[in-house]
Amino acid sequence: MLREGVRPRRTAAPPEAGSEATRYLCAAAHTDEAFAERALAEVLEDDLRAVAPSVGFDLSSVLRHCLQARGRRVRRDGWLLLAGGAAVLLSPLWTLLAGAAMVLGTRLAPFRPTRHGALAPVLALVSVALIALMLLVQLQGVTGAEEERTGLPGWLVGRPVLALPFVVAAYLVVVVHLLGTRRLLVTRLRRGRFRPPSPDRDGRYAARLAAIDEAQRGNVTVYGGYVPFVGHGTPVAGWSFALPIVPAGPGSVLPGAPAGAAPADEPVPVAVLDLIDHVRSRLAAVGRDGPDADRLPDLLLEDRIFVGGRMLTDDARLLPDRERTPRQHWTDEEVRQVAARPRGAARHYLCALVPSWGGEVVAGTFLHFSTDGRVLYLECARTLLEPPRWEHHDVDRLTEWLPASQFAQLLAAGAEGLLRTALGAPLRLTGDAVRVLRHHRRRARARRLAREDLGYDYGARAGVRELAAGSGYHNYFQVLDAAKHLKVVERHVLAAIVDFLDERGVDTAEFRSRQTMILNQGVIQTGGLSVVGNQAVGTGARAEQRAEPVSAPRGGRPRSE
Repeated sequence: MLREGVRPRRTAAPPEAGSEATRYLCAAAHTDEAFAERALAEVLEDDLRAVAPSVGFDLSSVLRHCLQARGRRVRRDGWLLLAGGAAVLLSPLWTLLAGAAMVLGTRLAPFRPTRHGALAPVLALVSVALIALMLLVQLQGVTGAEEERTGLPGWLVGRPVLALPFVVAAYLVVVVHLLGTRRLLVTRLRRGRFRPPSPDRDGRYAARLAAIDEAQRGNVTVYGGYVPFVGHGTPVAGWSFALPIVPAGPGSVLPGAPAGAAPADEPVPVAVLDLIDHVRSRLAAVGRDGPDADRLPDLLLEDRIFVGGRMLTDDARLLPDRERTPRQHWTDEEVRQVAARPRGAARHYLCALVPSWGGEVVAGTFLHFSTDGRVLYLECARTLLEPPRWEHHDVDRLTEWLPASQFAQLLAAGAEGLLRTALGAPLRLTGDAVRVLRHHRRRARARRLAREDLGYDYGARAGVRELAAGSGYHNYFQVLDAAKHLKVVERHVLAAIVDFLDERGVDTAEFRSRQTMILNQGVIQTGGLSVVGNQAVGTGARAEQRAEPVSAPRGGRPRSE
């Protein structure tokens, strides 16, 4: 609570490092190079930028796996550069044609398992070998005919026989890397075997990772851009309105006022801190010992301050040193002051987060209350954090042993990706070298900009969890659970506000009418389908006269709760 002596922290334990969402994101670090590099660039390498909240997963574990995946990728690219470079020097034309033949062969002969087992992958590999052999014979003949001639054609053809071992070596480098990735996934990231990585090997990133460990569990979100709820997923429809604080008395213009009450032109004193405490207590009871239908045992409650990353220069509470990361943990008194008097860039929200499905789906509700003495302003913003992409769940479909069909698929995948991976290796290694060499220079430049630019953006631009989120749900009940959690929290919030206003003698007739409208006009949008009241928009959508419709992903039919 926000009262003196009580810490405004979560009522439940923070997300465990061993959650399902953490495990899938760690697996994504090894199977999705684009995700790993962007996660490192957004969070780890810019040490002036604030850290987005990590909801339902442990950020440090994911970043450590991203660093490990980068190290494995650098070693693979180094060996590819050596083997591929030697092959190109010995026979440029034949090397490129051999790589193209591998891609073509695997495309013509699908290597996905069929009812014939490993037959298709074997055919793919045989076709690749035959095409490469034909190219070798043809080009070797050309080389023999051109032995006495000099010039560009002879240099392009070169010595295919000498280049062949290096092409095979490059192919084996890719295959060994794929096998190593599979072994790592099976032995360390499968369900029941996942353990958070040790911080003993953090190296030059040790200080930044320690700061991230502290910041990700702070109570201040410094956001970049427009929407403040970075790290919490996609915003969905919420509501807000201003309610006159009219006393329930004979002079009230609203019906049902009891006799002998205060005149309507005298506002009823309403303390925002008391309202926040009341709503929090009601939600905490739901998570702890509410009815079975409404109980939310995984509910996380926290008081959080949101502030734009470009508005920190004049606030020493947030930015005591312009050449360091903003503070992301405030004291109880600082949070209490912002909640009681929301002025300027910093705003207080009471956050109710409900992770489900092992942290893969998170329904977030953000409540802001303020008053000027005569009007009570109420805001409810909501977000949905969708599960990681479906391909990041492949770790659960791997077996302890490697069947012949999967091994053939892996060999064919190595053949298909050899040319693309080898051609990109020099660019990636060059980028890695430039990043390392310019690390200190880039840090110095960022600090110089922070000193000189009063609008320097310290805010988090994206959450790592959002970088891996897919465009829809994987299970029909995931979207239903997310909608249910939002609605359960919303109902108890509205009921708590009504009780609070009734206890203080505020006329609640107008609020009750708005409450009915809010509950009957719920909006959930996923996968291109939006349902608003009794109107549906989207492929295959259908609206029904039922209360609180909920849409299904990818054009499914609305269902009532």
